[in-house]
Amino acid sequence: MNLRRPLLCGLLLCAYARGDETLLANATHWQDGEFAALFPAPTSEAAGISRVAATSRFELLGTQPMAVNARFVNGAVHSVSAVIFDAGSFFGYENSNLPKGESFDAGKQRFDKEFGERQEAVLAGLKKLGARAGEEILLGKRSGMNLKAQLFKLPQGAARLISYEHQLLMVDFFRSEADAKTLLIPVTIAPAKAPTGSTERRLPVVPMVPQGNRGYCGVATLAMVGGMLGLQPGAEEYAVLSGFQYGIETKSDIRELFGNVAQEAGVKAQRSPKFDSAKMKQSIDQGMPVVAFRWWSEERDYIHSAYSARIARGEKAELPPASMEDHKSWPKKSPFTHASIINGYRADKREVIFTESWGEQARNRRMRAEEMEGTSYYAVYFGR
Repeated sequence: MNLRRPLLCGLLLCAYARGDETLLANATHWQDGEFAALFPAPTSEAAGISRVAATSRFELLGTQPMAVNARFVNGAVHSVSAVIFDAGSFFGYENSNLPKGESFDAGKQRFDKEFGERQEAVLAGLKKLGARAGEEILLGKRSGMNLKAQLFKLPQGAARLISYEHQLLMVDFFRSEADAKTLLIPVTIAPAKAPTGSTERRLPVVPMVPQGNRGYCGVATLAMVGGMLGLQPGAEEYAVLSGFQYGIETKSDIRELFGNVAQEAGVKAQRSPKFDSAKMKQSIDQGMPVVAFRWWSEERDYIHSAYSARIARGEKAELPPASMEDHKSWPKKSPFTHASIINGYRADKREVIFTESWGEQARNRRMRAEEMEGTSYYAVYFGR
């Protein structure tokens, strides 16, 4: 670690700046002001899980993580998740993060070498924290997700190591062993509500899990839906469960996992080869999301984005009518497919409100229900 560079004095950063690494193992410091400087509490008033990224990069357990997030539940910190090494981020979408001229095979060799080095550093770092290796655990056993992990007992709290060669190395810190042994976080699922002065119904919150420059559209959507239902995993864990290796999905269909997510959360999931507006409304009215797998095009995405932005600013705007002429520009069986989370609707305008895994700017977009029905090829309806 280079101690000459400036460090933000947060919970994890101060562990290195002051040489007091035991802060990592003591969750009582998660209420301190220096922690708040690193992980500002989410502003959403809604119940559920929020993921807040660290405000600065730093070293942790002898290595520099690719991402560190704090999980907040109802405004309080539940746990801290550190992605030490993720193949999706290493390789990038269609290997775009590899240096120019480097082959995919050479990239795999470089990834495996660094994976081994980081794994050794993490294990040494956990030992330095006073962690005692505990049992091997299998998370999501009742739903068939079967995520393997190793539990470490800390002086105050617990750490969970998830290590899958060729894909993922990550560490989660918890207040207790009980929290570390489950994927479930107790949350209250709030019913859909209508914003003040509006005729629409919208779910209170969708936790944002950006897919970034990774082929993680489907697994990021899984993580967002899972968060709404009270599950811990992020896109990285779902990538492992989906059979990703070296950032590429090796299994043929991710849709099965949505049923596992529902079972793990204790709710129902009805899968259908088509999108149905009536079923969508039933799910939303129960406080449950809907996932639509659909054909995507840049032209239509621009129309939906521009319209949604105007509505969000309080301006008057209308989507193109669902006419035969407009229908000609809808994507059908295009090379681009996408998964969207439907989190609301406006009945009087027959609008579907949906959120993408592209960041905060991709919340509460809108399209006509006819277009969603005409461009979707699969849907998952969650319910109680």
